[in-house]
Amino acid sequence: MPEYERKDYTDIYGAIMSFDKNKETPIHQWYPFVEGYASDFIKSIVDELNYKPECCLDIFSGSGTTNLEMQNMGIKCYSFEISPFMYELSRVKLRTDYTLNNFDNNVRKLKKLISKSPLDIENFEKFPQNRNYVEKEGLVKWHYDTEVMRGILDIKYAINLINDDLYSPLFRIALASILLKVSNMYRNGKCISYKKNFDKRQMLSRLDVHECFYERLDNVFRLDIENIEKNNINQIVNNYNNCKHGDTRELINTLDNNSIDLLITSPPYLNSRDYTDSYIDELRVLGYMDNISSEQSYRSKTIRSHVQVKWDKNNPLEIPLLIDSYNKIKEYEEEFWNNSLLDMISGYFWDMDTIFKSLYDKMKFGGSIFFNVANSAYYETEIEVDKIIAEIAENNGFKVVEIREARRMKPSSQQRKKFDYLIESVIVMKKELAS
Repeated sequence: MPEYERKDYTDIYGAIMSFDKNKETPIHQWYPFVEGYASDFIKSIVDELNYKPECCLDIFSGSGTTNLEMQNMGIKCYSFEISPFMYELSRVKLRTDYTLNNFDNNVRKLKKLISKSPLDIENFEKFPQNRNYVEKEGLVKWHYDTEVMRGILDIKYAINLINDDLYSPLFRIALASILLKVSNMYRNGKCISYKKNFDKRQMLSRLDVHECFYERLDNVFRLDIENIEKNNINQIVNNYNNCKHGDTRELINTLDNNSIDLLITSPPYLNSRDYTDSYIDELRVLGYMDNISSEQSYRSKTIRSHVQVKWDKNNPLEIPLLIDSYNKIKEYEEEFWNNSLLDMISGYFWDMDTIFKSLYDKMKFGGSIFFNVANSAYYETEIEVDKIIAEIAENNGFKVVEIREARRMKPSSQQRKKFDYLIESVIVMKKELAS
């Protein structure tokens, strides 16, 4: 059994492993993706390499930080994303053919259409019919006040009427960026929750929603598009068409062998968090998913890091560190809050094994991997995800250079009695040159 020690990188990575720094960074700021890392993390990796990558890969693209930063540095980057919302977000951010004049013209059209929106807009544009989405008699809690819903529908209706391949997706992302702000919800770790005393605050009007949207377009998107237009003349690489939608476990196999010399990615953490729940309002309200069947199909194609799907049963991989944690957790089986917990844990590492098996042929000899993960804990047992993935990678031919402790994260309330923190790591690996 390999012995892996973690090297302390908390001083270096502490400030750049969180998306917070991106909230005021041009283009990255278009949508606040709380799970992402900052653009400075990508820059720090490229700076430490002793070569300039020709082709990079991010197999869990999220909001597209890696592929956008690579594009800014003139480096080709393939990126894969299963979420239809995150996929569109990445593609919108990678476009370089926006112009200020066309943006302004389309915004004027948009505002004119919104001002003429039908009073009974809900008869012209769809809003999710899920229970608790819109206030109605008998409900104690709801996601959107009626007038807020109408304000959102006014904007959706106008965007659809414009029907422009370049600017309609951009406007959808701008609308996505204000959805929680105008709702009664906030993002709460694993999902979205109700704002405290939401029903006692002053309610927003339909026009308030329009103004919030316009403010976002005028004060954030417009300024960035002005800079995109200025910088476009120097654009060397565009990664728009290299951004692919689908299951990363399948998409890896579409790459050419020996084509990737740098991989930077962060898979879903093994924390039973389903990103479908975290971004369910964006997925539903903006029409990326319009029924339960499409949601179930999407969830079933995600990495096995959550229990919202009943996964197939698999015995854990033959890795002593994993088997030890698995068996300790199994002792509490009668107390499980979900019967799929063990299937999730074993399935997660089978997925990682599938990924590293496929990656080996795709990476160039001498190519580097920076794999950002976090450890987990269930029933007072820590799962050292970083060390287990390191062993999986080595079993598939890669060499682990080091495991870098990036941050110390607060455990869930159930685990705080046992653990002061859980470690987030960056596993650095290489495909070594053939001897």
